[in-house]
Amino acid sequence: MAVENRGYTLSATERKTQVTAEKVFLKPMSLYISGIASKAVAELVDSLGPAEACTLTVTNNNNGISVDRNFSTQTLLTTPAVAAEAVKELINIVRGYDEEEDNNVCGW
Repeated sequence: MAVENRGYTLSATERKTQVTAEKVFLKPMSLYISGIASKAVAELVDSLGPAEACTLTVTNNNNGISVDRNFSTQTLLTTPAVAAEAVKELINIVRGYDEEEDNNVCGW
């Protein structure tokens, strides 16, 4: 029996209104490319409209593991280098949970 790849969801949420924009990536490793990651984040933030503080979230749709990072301003989140690094960091954390699922990784 083949296991279906549900991919990773990248989402941005405006913290005051809780409006969320999201996109599923079946090949999340493409988000390690800075240009792709920053463009994806910019598109999500653009669809939120004007916002103050935002949260960026990465979710592994295969097992439900999700991590997020808060940003004090929308401008900070849309800075290409910051966005790309944040996406990479969140994916690495999610992957760490995948690799260590039998261990208690919450006690870092």
